[in-house]
Amino acid sequence: MYASVIENLDKLLSTYEHSPLFFMLIVGLFFVAGILRWLAKNIKGEHLFQHTINNKMRFIKNELSEGLVSEREQAQLTSRYITLLNQKIYGVKNSAIQQEVIKIIDTSSEITNFKYFAVHQYTLSLSRNGRLYFNREKINSRFFTAIALLICSLCLLALGFLMIYASLFIGLVVCTLSLVLYFAGLDHFPASPGMRKRAEEEIEKYYQHCDASDSRETEKNKPALSRL
Repeated sequence: MYASVIENLDKLLSTYEHSPLFFMLIVGLFFVAGILRWLAKNIKGEHLFQHTINNKMRFIKNELSEGLVSEREQAQLTSRYITLLNQKIYGVKNSAIQQEVIKIIDTSSEITNFKYFAVHQYTLSLSRNGRLYFNREKINSRFFTAIALLICSLCLLALGFLMIYASLFIGLVVCTLSLVLYFAGLDHFPASPGMRKRAEEEIEKYYQHCDASDSRETEKNKPALSRL
């Protein structure tokens, strides 16, 4: 073990002696990438596009206030405004999924964060009867896409290292692109099974509550139906 460590250190020192600039650039690239990753660890996608959402909402609000659109266009803009507002609050883009998410959050005593389902939005679907569920095909698709992005990033990183010897600028550009793909791949992974299980429990509790309410309503209406 110690011999292997010493050998690797010798290789690093040899690389530094033969090409100190190249060595420092590579170390600096990883150092900067690590800092950027640390700074952005709490930044979600909706944070990056929050300004865009606000601009769209402001535009729609101005269009409605001017009163120059037809009733049909006014209804469409109003619906679009509500969808954007819900996206801003709950972090979910799909309007149909938004409605189910809002109901679940409103009736849950465990969920305190309005953006609880935001991390799951790309793996959720609605069944034929309009109930929310985790789509396994979407989960698998995002997982394999994330793996593909990571593999591509590593291949580009290796290519960038090789190209640095021929062209420093092009090599660094390729390495930077590989890091972008790497972090994109990490963010593309679906939420962990533990987080997904907790969300599934909340969804199941909500629909169990709905079924129980429907059963009580049916039982309540039975005597009235029998009298008829």
